[in-house]
Amino acid sequence: MDEFKEIVEQYDIDLEKLKEEKGEINQEILQSYIKEKFYPKVKSEKKLIGIRKIISKRLYQSYNQAIHVTINMEIKMDNIISLREKIEEKPSLTILMIKLLANALRDLPQLNATFDGEKVVIYDSINIAVATDTQNGLITPVLREVDKKDIKTFIEEYNDIITKARNGTLKEKDLVGATFTVTNLGMFGVDSFTPIINPPQVAILGINRIKDSIIIEEGKQKIAKIGTLSLTIDHRIIDGALGAQFLQKVKEHFEHTEDIS
Repeated sequence: MDEFKEIVEQYDIDLEKLKEEKGEINQEILQSYIKEKFYPKVKSEKKLIGIRKIISKRLYQSYNQAIHVTINMEIKMDNIISLREKIEEKPSLTILMIKLLANALRDLPQLNATFDGEKVVIYDSINIAVATDTQNGLITPVLREVDKKDIKTFIEEYNDIITKARNGTLKEKDLVGATFTVTNLGMFGVDSFTPIINPPQVAILGINRIKDSIIIEEGKQKIAKIGTLSLTIDHRIIDGALGAQFLQKVKEHFEHTEDIS
């Protein structure tokens, strides 16, 4: 009974008034009243099933196994934007960034790798997964041998696989074999975030929005298109210095778009 009184006191419950509403009050009725009065009302409940359940399990696994460290770097995007205007197909900036990113992975292949808890495997193939929001949840279709494709072929392959992802027509072969992942939240106005590594990969690159910023160049003020890249690394395998060097390589390729083939 002492516990009953303590609960009544902690929730400032007027027992007489409650008795008028509910009749004789016991522990069960009291708890039901507290839940109804003080706890949030549920709008809906949905059990995780299918792909959403798989995503949840994989992200939980990643976050609890890998030591996530995120490094951010601002990069001038003017040349990528100019490059887009010169290409007949007018590809998205994401397409061009992924193509140039492959060059950085070729320069520093330590990030083009997987780790199973005991063994690090560095890959010759540069297969980049693209986090894609669909009606069935987030999926990561894979673009293969990105560094070896000419830009026209790559644009076609990218558009094809993203269309299949959104139409729900991907096959299992389209979702396996990635060595690195890219995720883009820039279209939502995001300036910085912490991407979660797609296991067993050792890093993931997040793309943020591009905005006009005032910079100083050769002693003069100018307005430039600046975007922030957010690189998350598994610190068990990739040191912060190597992660920073990789972002510098990405910056170099993004700002010198003549590297695109």
